[in-house]
Amino acid sequence: MDRRTFLRNTGIAAAGATIIPLNIGCNSKSPNDLITIGMIGTGSHGVERNLKHYLKYPELCRVVAVCDVNITRATSAKNLVNNTYKSKDCIAYQDFRELLDNKSIDAVQISTPDHWHVPISIMAALKGKHICCEKPTLTIAEGRLLNDVINKTGVIYQVSIEDRFLGVYHQMSEVALNGRLGAIKHIEISLPVPGIPTSDLAVTDPPKELDYDMWLGPAREIPFIYLRTFYHFRWCDVFSGGLLTDWGAHYCDTAQLVSGYELSGPSEVTPVGETLYYNDGVFNTAYQFDLQYKYSNNMTMRVKSGDASIRIEGEEAWIESLGWCNKLAVSNDKILDLGQKKVTLPIDTDEFSDFLHSIKAGRKAVYTAESGHRTSTLLHIGNAALKLNRKLTWNSDTEQFVNDPEADTFRTRAMREKWSYAKICPEYKYLG
Repeated sequence: MDRRTFLRNTGIAAAGATIIPLNIGCNSKSPNDLITIGMIGTGSHGVERNLKHYLKYPELCRVVAVCDVNITRATSAKNLVNNTYKSKDCIAYQDFRELLDNKSIDAVQISTPDHWHVPISIMAALKGKHICCEKPTLTIAEGRLLNDVINKTGVIYQVSIEDRFLGVYHQMSEVALNGRLGAIKHIEISLPVPGIPTSDLAVTDPPKELDYDMWLGPAREIPFIYLRTFYHFRWCDVFSGGLLTDWGAHYCDTAQLVSGYELSGPSEVTPVGETLYYNDGVFNTAYQFDLQYKYSNNMTMRVKSGDASIRIEGEEAWIESLGWCNKLAVSNDKILDLGQKKVTLPIDTDEFSDFLHSIKAGRKAVYTAESGHRTSTLLHIGNAALKLNRKLTWNSDTEQFVNDPEADTFRTRAMREKWSYAKICPEYKYLG
């Protein structure tokens, strides 16, 4: 079971780096100008959800370039764009750096594996491109670095995640934020365990159409295995954080939003019960876990493996959704009455429409880099707690573990030298 199955069924590393800022101007668009889009990553999600949504907004944007390390996928995406627009104008690249050098492109959609999210986002921001990028970050330190760059360049950044634009989670958040539940006491989240392949996992040569070295990018070199490279990269900690950061980024975004800690986070996390990891020599992230988070106001949150659900419990009432984007259940139907609201959350058709409207208006997108970083961070500290198998205390202000040098080693991750930030961002000077 995975989130995309739910969607089909419902219709729905530079720790401590110091940055010497530059004055980088951003593209500004008049209300009547089309925003030109470059797509980076044209796999299944990059095309079926992301690209096809941009093609729905011809009055706002035009996709002018596509890029994928698999040139066959890039060519297929180019053909889709040209057939939609009935033109031959779209350009296909295999190296995203060439796309970023294209000065006619205003904004990029990044739909790559997790280990590429922050490096490409930073490089795009330094080129003055607005950015809509898939979740999550790969490390805590990278997330902070990304925010520093976004703040200094001033580009629009949207986390490419749909939850804040889905009616179920939008309504759930407004109910909680308008006090219909009373003070929030506990949030219960369950994440559905994915099925992973058990056959066809042999090491082979990469196909000729794939630049596998570019696919690896900043990640350490490991042999090519087809199923580990496409989609199932999520369950290998070289490229991702597993179930916790994949599904967790969705439900925990809603939790962060309603908790009052959207721009900070929990103060401690404790693993309970037995944690199980994939251990077949190909995949190695946790698939069974139970994490107990605590916040400074004594609110608690449980994030465990199991099914797909979120429940918010207040002093006076509760609200939940069992299954991805399923109808809300409540302790009292009256709490759904939002006729008079003190808090009204912004809403658009989807994250892409909001991103485009944000560029037009010169305002922040609904789901900013800072919010995305904080959600990713609570998941990263959870993974650290699982690996160390002990309680960890976290300081959201300093973004460090409290008096715990061993845990702090999980804040960052080694990168291949040729893709280090010192190499890929010559516009900035890095110290420390």
